[in-house]
Amino acid sequence: MKETLFLDRDVFEMDFIPEIFRFREAQVTKIVFAIQSGLQGNSPVNLVIRGPPGTGKTTAVHKIFSDIRASHEDIIPVYINFHVEGSKFGVFARIFEELHIQKSVPRGQTIGQLIDLIGKTISESEAVLLVYFDNANNLLPGYTLNDILGVLLHLYKEHPKARVGFFLSICNMNIDLKKVLDSGITSVFQPDDVCFPAYKEEEVREILQDRIAAGLLPGVISDEVFSFLMEHTIQCEDIRVGIAMVKRSVMVAEREGRSSITKEDIMGSFEVSKSIGADRVGCES
Repeated sequence: MKETLFLDRDVFEMDFIPEIFRFREAQVTKIVFAIQSGLQGNSPVNLVIRGPPGTGKTTAVHKIFSDIRASHEDIIPVYINFHVEGSKFGVFARIFEELHIQKSVPRGQTIGQLIDLIGKTISESEAVLLVYFDNANNLLPGYTLNDILGVLLHLYKEHPKARVGFFLSICNMNIDLKKVLDSGITSVFQPDDVCFPAYKEEEVREILQDRIAAGLLPGVISDEVFSFLMEHTIQCEDIRVGIAMVKRSVMVAEREGRSSITKEDIMGSFEVSKSIGADRVGCES
């Protein structure tokens, strides 16, 4: 049990942020440019970040947010995952906790009271709140996203110094927000678009090779098995599936005391790992 084929197991986690983020330089540059006005105490440019699952949208934002937290105290980045904070109260509670350094929400608070506390905190500190709504398409039905944006976009009316910027991640390239959000919201929101297209086959190859070189001992994956891995990754059109297959296959090889993985390991892990791309179905609906 002391033997391992991993150099760094974290490389294959879904929240891993690579030091070198390949093939997304143009998108990262546009996101950074949108934040520039926030550095001068103004509201950042709002963005809609579009692209299929597994194309680097969230990784790009996490990488940028990590840099902001390390070097800019006047911008407070908040990550909201609508798979986790799926209710209005959950969203505002998450923002409150980030503003108060993970202090828990006071007992008995209503949504209205939370919103007022958020506005007061931003206004009094003269900080800029930057919120990334991941999987925002999940809240388009039922006007949930519409209601949340409406509240935050108009915080300045009660709290004049409240500055807020929004990034929405949407995996459907064809959603027209003007048709699903109220006109009063879109007239204030006015986002720019940043598109994350699906990775090309050669890009998928290089990213997987980078992860394998950083995370595994040499020789764990042969050229033949790597080609088999590529076939199944391309089939799913989601690089996250390929990364998960590597992790699961290596764990099986370790358990069985082998120094390398086989095609059978890849095939066995594929049946489990391909469910990662299940959210693609919902994005295309």
